[in-house]
Amino acid sequence: MFLPPDMASVKVFRSELKRTLADNQFPQANIMQIEIAADEALTNSVAANVCNHSDETIICRWRIEGSKFILYILDYGSGLHNENPIEETDKNLLKTNSSLCLATFINNIRNHQDKKPEALPYNGSHQKHKNMGKGLKIISAMMDSVKVLFHGEGMVGEAPQGFKVMGSILTLEYDRAKHL
Repeated sequence: MFLPPDMASVKVFRSELKRTLADNQFPQANIMQIEIAADEALTNSVAANVCNHSDETIICRWRIEGSKFILYILDYGSGLHNENPIEETDKNLLKTNSSLCLATFINNIRNHQDKKPEALPYNGSHQKHKNMGKGLKIISAMMDSVKVLFHGEGMVGEAPQGFKVMGSILTLEYDRAKHL
């Protein structure tokens, strides 16, 4: 999918993603988990483009290989920077008691967001959007693997040295076989 850096594109993306996952027999609980992480990843890309004053198209592509879902999101923001990684104990708690962990996690996110609303475009006009600032933690908690690469000046790498970063390539992986 080729999406403009506008929050209205998140709804189109989400709808197509959910349909594809359902068509490939992903259980509803898996679809919801992937949707939350993917939604946050695309929101981060829109925000990165906007913060970098870029109106470049965001490219989203996914594939399904058996039980594994892989999503790639390429943007033209200044690049995602790692936040403090999610604790391994939190990842394990999410897998064993997802309702308790997720409720606590989402409450922490809400408290953070209330302090930091930003303006993002929605159908061309800027509106306050609170979904800012904890994206990689949300994504890492929901997915089996999260990789961030940077692109710039014809190069792609994990930690670009000596060239201007033009944006991020985020790769998310989720294997429904691990979540039965």
